[in-house]
Order: sequence, then C-alpha cells, then structure tokens
Amino acid sequence: MRLIRGLTNLKKLSQSGTGPLARGCVATVGNFDGVHRGHQAILEQVKTQAAKQNLPSVVVIFEPQPQEFFRGADAPPRLTGFRQKVEALRGQGIDAVLCLRFDEQFRQFSAWGFVDSLLIQGLAVKHLVVGDDFRFGCDRSGDFNFLQKVGADAGFTVENTRTVVIEGDRVSSTRIRKLLADNQLDSAEHLLGWKYHIAGRI
Repeated sequence: MRLIRGLTNLKKLSQSGTGPLARGCVATVGNFDGVHRGHQAILEQVKTQAAKQNLPSVVVIFEPQPQEFFRGADAPPRLTGFRQKVEALRGQGIDAVLCLRFDEQFRQFSAWGFVDSLLIQGLAVKHLVVGDDFRFGCDRSGDFNFLQKVGADAGFTVENTRTVVIEGDRVSSTRIRKLLADNQLDSAEHLLGWKYHIAGRI
C-alpha cells in the first residue's frame, strides 16, 4: 500500500503520468477512526468496484481530523492513532491512502474547489463511495447530490455507503467510544471487528 501525504505530492504523482493513480481510481473519503466493521463494509464496496474497473482503491483521510481542528482539546479521543489507522487500512487491502492536512487553508476550500482539486485534478476519480450525509466545503454546500451532479459532467459516478447495523443500532466510532468508556470491551471489540488495543510511545 502506498501512503501519499498532501495535495502537492498527489499532484506530482498525477502530473508524472506514471504513478499508481495514472489511470484514475475508486475512492472514499472520511476519518476512518477505528477502521471498525462499518468502515470495513465501506472499504469492501471500494475494493469491489476497483476490481470491476481494474483501478486502484484509495482512502482519503485527514490530519488532524476535522473535529480536532475545530474543537481542539474538546474533540473526542481517537480510537486509533495515525500510524495504527494506516496499518489497519493496509490490512484491509487498500492500494493507497491519501492523507490531507486539515488546516485553515484547507478549511477555506469551496465545495467546487474540493471536487476540482482533489477528486478531478488530483485523483482523477472514476467512482466515489461516500455517505448520503457527507458534507464538505467551507460553506458545507457540498453534499451527495452535488457530487452526483458534478460527477455526471466530470465523468465519475457516486455510490452511497452501506449502513452496518449490529444489535439494532448503527456501527459508529461514537458508539464504540461510549462502550469503551463504559468498560464494555467485548461489545466494543464486536463492533470494531478486532481486539481493541492502544499503541503509542512511552
């Protein structure tokens, strides 16, 4: 799996015409904190479509995560650190991870600027998998319908993510954090799909 850091390095790859994304890709965008069973279902969608189109699968993540940028110390704790997350995505068989720095400059991207710079000029995306509640752009005007309309003109398709429900409720990082806080490790690990552990420097 290849780790690409930032739009600058992505553009260098795309301009070379010989990189792993030279023919485009199938991509998804999100935090993927925990790479839990809900995320794993999304990754399966991406890999399935990538195999059909004979294209690489790409996951776009952010550092810091948007909530950390906006809320600072009040942001919820992570389930996985950056290195642990990348390794988990590697373990899921993803071809490339693009990590974008979420800073003030990135925050000011308009919805169209996000699509043009990242999806069209950067990734040359052919198929995109996102939730129907996905919002982006400085004015939050970018949504699933906007992506479908732009994609129809730019030559890429957009697919809704599948919601994974376990024991009557949607699998989410927020739900798993609460289970861990309540010391319900078995339930949390059931939703994660892996045995919870923390990795870091002592």
